[in-house]
Amino acid sequence: MASLRELWGPPGQIGYIVNDLESAAQKWTDTIGIGPWRIFEHAPFTGFQYNGSSSDVDAGIALAFMGDVQIELIQQHNDAPSMYRDLLDTYGEGAQHVCFYPQDYDAAVSAAIDAGMEIGQEGDIWGVHFAYLRGDAGRVIELAQLPEQMRIGRQRGVDEAAAWDGADPIRIQ
Repeated sequence: MASLRELWGPPGQIGYIVNDLESAAQKWTDTIGIGPWRIFEHAPFTGFQYNGSSSDVDAGIALAFMGDVQIELIQQHNDAPSMYRDLLDTYGEGAQHVCFYPQDYDAAVSAAIDAGMEIGQEGDIWGVHFAYLRGDAGRVIELAQLPEQMRIGRQRGVDEAAAWDGADPIRIQ
């Protein structure tokens, strides 16, 4: 049987919980030079579940690339139950998850569960199904089922970031 590392593939995203998308994105640009950022004030989540129950999460996201790793900033606008709210209420702003885009999503999720992880939240966004898995020691792993069209779009984002000249760092969508 393949290891989790083999099933998951390389890390594709690091997610951070923030209080304000635009100011957090600007801080990343100013201090590290990451950009351009695409900000979606209200992410189009569907079928969002937290601990197996439906949750009406209203959150915005900001996305930029650092090499081929996407940086995701998440700002939850309401008090609906979520792992985003859990982290913010317990620790404040900070790193929340590492995301992988396995070729065989179902096998990767099953193997993670078999290894003792549990699904804390899951849903869909832009046709991408995702699951946030809790592990020991506060570890949170996101697995996302990335359709081929989204993989192509990711590569466009990587290429755009590599060619970015620093102009227009914040782009509200």
